[in-house]
Parts: sequence; structure tokens; C-alpha cells
Amino acid sequence: MTTTIEKSSTAKLATRRTDDQSNYELSGAKWAQRFKGSKNTKDLASPFRQAVDTFIDAMSEAGIKVRISATYRPVQRSYLMHWCWQIKYKYVKPENVPAIPGVDINWVHPTPIASWEAAKQMVDAFDMSDLNTAPALHSLHNEGRAIDMSISWEGTVTVKDADGKVVEVKTAPRSGMNSQLKAVGAGYGVKKFIGGAKDKPHWSATGR
Repeated sequence: MTTTIEKSSTAKLATRRTDDQSNYELSGAKWAQRFKGSKNTKDLASPFRQAVDTFIDAMSEAGIKVRISATYRPVQRSYLMHWCWQIKYKYVKPENVPAIPGVDINWVHPTPIASWEAAKQMVDAFDMSDLNTAPALHSLHNEGRAIDMSISWEGTVTVKDADGKVVEVKTAPRSGMNSQLKAVGAGYGVKKFIGGAKDKPHWSATGR
């Protein structure tokens, strides 16, 4: 998931505030099952899709384990993820969350504690408990040009780069945060998130 700063274009989607939403369905973990995205690289946009597939093939051949958690993500899902995180960590009050068309969610429960608990449940359901910043309202996931993947291996591995040269990766950490692996990925056109450890699984076409 990317963690870029909210873009002004997303503000155009905000047309109503929560005081208009008393008849909407209350927030909670069930919303993580709505507006589902994809974990399949086939749903990425070309040419990023081909770059990702080639990079993952190279890692797999080297014995590196890759688990994909997200590729394409609908804007509506980004909205839900962004605001539940903001409410949980008290950056915004539930009643001040803007709404977007087609997402009939009521963030305001009978008590502030209940509103916070529902947001926390959503954060957990979206598997964002370890995320150190709010997911962006608009990101390259919405365009099919980003992927979240957990990467791990043991010992030293040898990975082919985009030029077919073998790179011996023997430095730590043995994860997607490894600087050698980042360089290999960039050669394929799959760039690690420039924000560092704030969003460890995130790779994209631009690094954002």
C-alpha cells in the first residue's frame, strides 16, 4: 500500500460529511470485505505488469519467497483504509470525515469510544496494524502501477538482474528492504517505496 500525501484531486470526491449519513451502515470490520481489490499481477497495468512478473520470476528462481498482498485497489477501498487509520490514531474525528459517492458508511457511532473501536477493527481487518502512516486516498494502486509484497530468504542468494547478470545478495536485511534487492528491482522497473520503513511491502513504477 502506498503512503503518499493526500492529493488535491481526491478532495473533489468529498461531497458530503458524516452528518448527512445517519441512515448509512455503521463502520466496522465488515467494510474490509467491500470494494475488494486484487492480489494478482494480471490486474496490473502494462508495462508495469510485465516488469513485476519478470522481477518475481527472478526472485523465485533464486529461492526468494514472495507473498503478494495487493496489486490493483479501487479508489473506494483506498478511502476506507485511509480514514479508518486516521480515526484510529486520532488524526481526525469521525464526524469530520468526508464522504465519497457510492460508499454509504457512517463513521459516527453512538459514542466516541464505539467509533474509535470500529475504526480499530477496520485497521486490523485491512491488515494495517503495522503501518506507520495512513494509506493514501489516491495511489498508484488505483492505477494498477503498484504492488505490495512480503519478501524473505535465508543465507545468500543469487538473483539475475534485468541485464541477465547474476547478483549475489549476501547483505541484510533479508527482506524487501535489502538495498541490493532494491537495485535489482529498479533495473526491472519495479521501484521500492521511497518512504523507507513506513510502508515496507510497497513497490511501484515510480517508487511512490
